[in-house]
Amino acid sequence: MIIQVQDIRQDTGLVKRGNMLRFKQLMLEDIAHEQNVQKHVDDFMQHAKDYLKLDQLPQVRLINSKKLAQDNASFGGYYPGEKKIEVNIAGRHPVDILRTLGHELVHYRQDLNGKLEDVAMAGETGSTYENEANSEAGIMMRNYGRSKPSIYESYRKQI
Repeated sequence: MIIQVQDIRQDTGLVKRGNMLRFKQLMLEDIAHEQNVQKHVDDFMQHAKDYLKLDQLPQVRLINSKKLAQDNASFGGYYPGEKKIEVNIAGRHPVDILRTLGHELVHYRQDLNGKLEDVAMAGETGSTYENEANSEAGIMMRNYGRSKPSIYESYRKQI
């Protein structure tokens, strides 16, 4: 299992406006968030592997970019040709990130089992592929949350 965090933040407007102290504070919060997310992702991946009965896990790339999420109108994706998952973590609670990861892992299992025949339809709202991924991800999160209730804690102090 290869998990990478790629930081491609593009909002440097705070620096341009001269608010360097606030920018540094946000950067430190982001670093703490990334470390917290990484810890949960590592643990959740084993949980998902067991639940989905996977022999191996795909490469996972965690991306920290609000702009990319807006551009793609999505927080995650599975790339069958590469057997790779990407999940955007920017500004998201760990539970939401893990649910997206679980959803994409279901698509990975669909692909391994030869069920992901029409890749173009896989992401369509209401498709069999999406309904299964949504349902299974929800079940995985409920089970995981019962064993790790700390994931429901807030990762940032309120401003």
